[in-house]
Formats: sequence, C-alpha cells, structure tokens
Amino acid sequence: MEKVNMKYPKFTVIIPQKNRAEYIKHTLKTCMIQEYPNFEIIVSDDCSDDNSVEVIEDLMKKDDRIRLFAHEKHLGMRDNFEFALNQVQSGYVIALGGDDGLVPGCIWRMYEILQETKAKLLTWRPAGYLYSEQTDVPALMLIPRVKNRGVKWIKSEDFLNKMASTLWYLSDDCPMIYMKGVASLEIINKVKSRTKDNSFYYCPTPDGFSGIVLAGEVDKYVFVDEPLSMVGTTTKSQGQNYARTDEQSKKEAEEFFNDNIRRMMHSELASQPYSPLITLMTADYLLTAKDLPGWPGKFKGFSIEHLLQKAFNQISTTSYDDQVLTRELIILRKIAEHHNLIDLYEKLNKETIRKRPTAKVKHGFAITHSYRFNASELGFNNIYEASLSVNFAFKFCNMLSFKLFFSAFLRSFKIVIDKYKYQKSKLPIIE
Repeated sequence: MEKVNMKYPKFTVIIPQKNRAEYIKHTLKTCMIQEYPNFEIIVSDDCSDDNSVEVIEDLMKKDDRIRLFAHEKHLGMRDNFEFALNQVQSGYVIALGGDDGLVPGCIWRMYEILQETKAKLLTWRPAGYLYSEQTDVPALMLIPRVKNRGVKWIKSEDFLNKMASTLWYLSDDCPMIYMKGVASLEIINKVKSRTKDNSFYYCPTPDGFSGIVLAGEVDKYVFVDEPLSMVGTTTKSQGQNYARTDEQSKKEAEEFFNDNIRRMMHSELASQPYSPLITLMTADYLLTAKDLPGWPGKFKGFSIEHLLQKAFNQISTTSYDDQVLTRELIILRKIAEHHNLIDLYEKLNKETIRKRPTAKVKHGFAITHSYRFNASELGFNNIYEASLSVNFAFKFCNMLSFKLFFSAFLRSFKIVIDKYKYQKSKLPIIE
C-alpha cells in the first residue's frame, strides 16, 4: 500500500458506470497518471453484463488507489452515483462517467487553485473527445477557447438568476461536480443534511442538480478557463441516446427513462417523470433546491409560462424521434394543465416549427467555440491518448491570434523574399 501524504487534502474521483468495458480502461488510465500524493479512485459498477469488472480488476493490480464496488443488484444511475459518493471519506470530490477522463496534472492544479482562493467549489470548461465508432467517421477532439484568463469569482446569486432566466444548466459556469467541477465534502454534506433521506442527488438525474444546489451553498465560487477534464462521447452516452434512432440506442434510452421515473420531478412540474429536455431538468433542479430546508441559494424565480416557451424553443431544434417527442409533449401538456395554461400549450404546440439539422458533423481542423481536430489523423484512438495532448494543445491554440497569424504570414513571406537578396562579388584571385 502506497504511503499517503496527509499534508495534502484528499481528492477523490468517483466513477459510477455500467457496461463501459471498452471505455472504462481508458478513463481509469487518465486517473492513474495523476501524481497528486493523496488521491483515490472509486468505481461503482451497476451490474454490468460485459467484462467491465474484469477490466477494472486488472487495472487495480497496477494501481492500489482504485477501489471497486461491483453490485449484484441493479441500482439505476442516480442511486449508483449516490452510492459512490457515500464512499468518499474526506476532502474534495469530482465525478466522471465511464467514458470521460482527466487531464494530466489536473488534481495538482485543482489543489493549487483551491489553496490559493480558499474556495470550496471550483468549475471549468472541459475539453472533449468523441470516440470514432463508425469506420467512416473519425474521432473528434475539442479544445476550449479562452474567454476569461486566470481565476474568476462568480457570485452564486448571479449564476442562479441566470439559470432561472435561461433554464439551461449546460453553461460554462455551472459548477456541477460531474465532469467539470470539484467540491469540498463539507458543502456536499450540507446538502445531504437538508434532504429527507440524507441523499445528495435528490432529483431524477445527478448531473446538473449538483451544480445548482452546490452553488446555493456558497456565496461565490471559482471558475477557470482551463480544461482540467475531458468529456467523452460514445454511442452509450445517455444524453446522446435520446437523439439517436437506432434500435439499441432507443432500447437503452427507454431503460434509462424507466430507471429514473422512480423519483418524479417537482410538484410544480405536475410530478411528471424524468424528461431529457434541458429546460425541464433545469427547472426541476431550481425548484427542488429551493424547497430544501434552510438552503441559502437565492434567485428571482421563473414563471411556468416562461418555462413552456423555453421548452418549446428547445423542442424546435431537437432531433428526437416521434416516440420520444410525443412523450415530452405529453409531459408539457400535464404541466400546462396543472397551471391552467392549456391555451398557451395549444398555441405553442401549433406554432412551433421543428428545425432538424441535416448536415453531417464536419471533421478536421476548425475554430468555433472550441478548437476542433480530427483526432484519428493525430493518432488519438481513445480518451487517454487524447488527454495526453490537452495541456499542450490548449496553451498552443490559445496563443493563436489574428496578429500572430499575420506576423507568421509576414515572416514567411520575408523568408522567401530574403532568398533572393544577395550581393554580387568576384571570387578572390589565387596567385
């Protein structure tokens, strides 16, 4: 057993997973290369029927910082997250999915920032890796562009008010501890103490709720524009399954839906079952957090009319098939009926036009909100290989500017021109 340096606070990565054998090994490798002296990796396997457990056990032989809990009874995603979190003993916590990853040196960097700022909650913009799972579709790597250099303090009330306005928790500054945030166990336990069953993940889904409820436990938190983690995307990513139409994805999405209806959304949302609509999830997170006894978070609130309008706006751009779309429309209708807003529902349902994109994802180098690379061309076949380049790519790409491009062009032009600059002279005469 490696001796733990108790001078440093403990950092724990929890990885609740199921049936990710082909990805979990790469996810774990990104954790295993972390050199922070007080670090633990907790994997909670929810009755995988592939060889996930064998893969994890094999890696445990190489790194005793990995702890595995292999469940024989199905938990469901929310309860699996809760179980994993309950195994954390002290310090700070970050959660990863079974296809996500950490960036080299990121735990040390988290420690430095938290020590410097004395913050209890830290978030960042992660890098991204889309696995190549079709022979004609290359892997894609995304490096975030810098918007705010250095450490930025965010007032929790400002963030929560933004959430109530946009109803979109997938924002850069959402401090959720899933994939893009780390929190002290102290504030996590404060949340637990406010719930009826002493649980942290109090909503049907565990990701965005953590960001909203934790933000409310502090006056302010820290944001850095550095990719300390990588979000992995695969055919088994639950959020992606709802947008796919193949039978396997539809089956897994339905299983996920059935797992999550064991806990309904807030009563103001007519106690409806889980919905993949970001607008509804955000509303559920806000309302649920607000009802927790003594929760100090403050926001101005939102109307159900506003929620319905935002939900239909999202629906207009989704690629859900008719089966999923019908279910979401039924949920929205129930919410409208609960608040005597059926006329507004009918109006929005009639006027909303779906705009489903038909263009395929463009691969190769591009600059959008992120720097995008064809990861297959770079030789990155998994998230571990991609993670090794993140720090360099982030620093290099964010040095680029129009001025730099122009100066590089000008310098190149001068180099070519200089080849044709020379002085003529006669050779010396040899006597």
